[in-house]
This record gives sequence, C-alpha cells and structure tokens, in this order.
Amino acid sequence: MKKKKIIIGLVVLLIIIAAVYMIKGGREIEAEVAEVERGDVTSFIEETAVVKSKNQRTIYAQVVGEIREIRVEEGDFVKQGEVIAIIDTTKNDLQIKMMEAQLEGLKAAYREALKGADEEKIKQAEASVKSLQIKVEQARREVENSKKLYEEDAISYEAYKNAVDNLALQEESLKIAQNELALLKKSASSNILKQHQAKIRELQYQIELLEQTEKDLKITSSVSGTVLDVFIKEGTYLQPGTAMFEIGDINKLYIEADILIGDVGKIREGADVIITSDDLDMKPIKGKVNKIYPKAFSKMSDLGIKQKRVKIEIDLLEQSPELKVGYEVTVKIVTAFKNNVLYVPKSAVFELGNEKYVFVVENHRAALKKVETGIEGDDVVEIKAGLAEGETIILYPDNNMEEGVTIKEAVAADNGL
Repeated sequence: MKKKKIIIGLVVLLIIIAAVYMIKGGREIEAEVAEVERGDVTSFIEETAVVKSKNQRTIYAQVVGEIREIRVEEGDFVKQGEVIAIIDTTKNDLQIKMMEAQLEGLKAAYREALKGADEEKIKQAEASVKSLQIKVEQARREVENSKKLYEEDAISYEAYKNAVDNLALQEESLKIAQNELALLKKSASSNILKQHQAKIRELQYQIELLEQTEKDLKITSSVSGTVLDVFIKEGTYLQPGTAMFEIGDINKLYIEADILIGDVGKIREGADVIITSDDLDMKPIKGKVNKIYPKAFSKMSDLGIKQKRVKIEIDLLEQSPELKVGYEVTVKIVTAFKNNVLYVPKSAVFELGNEKYVFVVENHRAALKKVETGIEGDDVVEIKAGLAEGETIILYPDNNMEEGVTIKEAVAADNGL
C-alpha cells in the first residue's frame, strides 16, 4: 500500500513537472541574441577633459591704477617682455618729480653741512684753545724764571712752587679746551652729516621704489605665445591680484582631466589615452598620460555633489586642427588590455546574489549559466569561465526571461568593441 502511494506521488510530481515544462516550453519570447566571440578587450576610465596650452600663464596686476591703454587683443602673438598694456602713470610721475625736488633740497643742505655746522661755536672754542695755549707758554716761562731766582735765593721755594702749580693748571685747562673743540668738530662733521646722509638715502630709496612701480605700470608678457583671453578693458581700475591676460603657446597643446580618487589608482603615467569629441568633426586621436598630480582637491559635480578628484595631464601623440584651447573633449584612459580572450556584450550579463549569469540559447530554449567575468571594455566584458566561443547568448534579459522558454526569431546582434 505504501509503495503504491509513493509511486502515485512520483507520477503526480512528474505530471506537474511535465506540465510546467510544457507551459514554459509553450511560451515563446522574442529576444535579441549574440554569439560569444574571441578578441581584444580594453578597460578604460572615461572622463570629460579640457584642452590647455603649454606655458599657459595668467598675468595679474601688481599695483593699483587705471588701465590707460591695451595694446593687444585675443589671437595676437606676443613676445616675452613685450608691453601689452599701460596703467595711468600720471600720479606716479608727479610723486617722482616731487621727491626729486626734495632730494635736491637735501643735497644742498648736505653741501652746506660739509662747510661746518655750528661754525660760531667752533670759532669760539678755537679762540679759547689759542688763549690757553698762550697762557701755558707764559706759565712755562714763569716757571723757568722762578727756577733761576729760587736757585739764586732771590725768591722763596713757595713762590717757585706756585709758578709750577700754575703751569700745571693752565696745561690741564688747555687739554679740556682741546677736547671740547675736538668733540664739537666731530659733532659737526659726523652727527649732522650722518643725519643728512640718512635722509638723502631714504628719499633715493623711495624714488627707486616709485621707478620700479613705474615699470610695473607697464604690463609685459611673462612668456612668448598667443593672447588667449583679455579680462580687462581700457578704463578698468585695477587692484593687485586682478587677472588681466591669459597667454599660451597654441602650437603646444595638452589635455587636462580631473579624475575621481576612486579611479585614479587604476591609472599609471604613460597609459594610453583615446581622445574624442562628439561636438567636433574630428577623428579619435591618441594621447598618453604624462603627469598625475600628487594632491587631491574638492570639486562640485553637475548634480551638486562634492567630490574628491585628482588632476592629470595628457600629452597629445597626434595633432588635430579642430582642437583649440578651452575646448572640452572626452578621454578614455586605458587601465587594462587583454588580447585573444572570450567576451560578450555587457547587456547579456546580470547578477543573482553575488554571482554573475547569462542566458544561453540551447535548442531554441533559454538556459541559465553562471559565468566568471574579467575586465570590462566599453560595451563588452571578458568571460574567463562558463561559456565557449560561438555559443549564443541572450541580450537584455528581463523578468519574463526564465529557463525553458522558447526563444522566437532570435536576432543576431553586432558585438563590436
């Protein structure tokens, strides 16, 4: 009895399975298909970039003033050191003339000082010295006479000693007077003259500073190149740091791109780059990563999201006349390349759980297969395991796609890389 029930149960289960299979097999779904192919797969990072010029410089104002004359316009070629604009120099010229007049006055005062400052006091001191010199000579003679008289007992020792003491007193007074004269002369020739010299040097420094400012009022190009942009107009009142001109070499272009920090680690200096533009009538050209900047910076995305990015520079290996400074282009930076590998369109691969699958067509029916993928290209993905070359896979599988359904009028798709 038990065996009978088991057999009946199995029969019912088989009938259900068969019914389900017949139902699924009875369904027909039209799907786009493609074959598993073998070839090259290139993985890359795609980003919008900007065309820039080598030796590109922005020239900023160094002084305050009003633009009197602009001598160039966009597209003009200028040489390094060439005057490209002039700031009004009227006020500066007047200041220089005023200080030059003050300098002449100081120099005249200095010349007078050289003749001797406080001449009256010096003359009085000199007269005092001469008077004391005479007194010293007189005292010296009195000592000599007193000595003879003392030796002849004509005068007392006390009288002789008084004459000697008087000589010593007069000599000491002379020394004091001579020192005072020396100090007075030193004060006239040193202190006063040094004051004049200091004032003269100060004015000369101020004039030199104004003359340097005069040079800054003539704006010159720091590099040879083409004027890319003019940010000012005649009559513009400048402040230090105001951007005035942008100049660069239009014959030496390069590409600058800002890469997300999550992607920049995949990029290496020397990596190949393909440069394209949907807006320009140009064929794709080749480039190479020349420099990866060491510092990240913050940048707002088009959606208003703050992102951390790293700047890279790309050298052009080919020239395109369509490229101009400031143009936006699309760069595809190669991060990996494999040749002679199996690949399928990305649209065929989907995830279930943590695994990747595709639907293949076997006997006109859909069959689910787990696959192992490798690097991804623009539209294709490498298949490392799970499929064989030439197998037919279903593209864009949706919720209606399940194992066992019949694939109706499958259309072959172009896998192109």
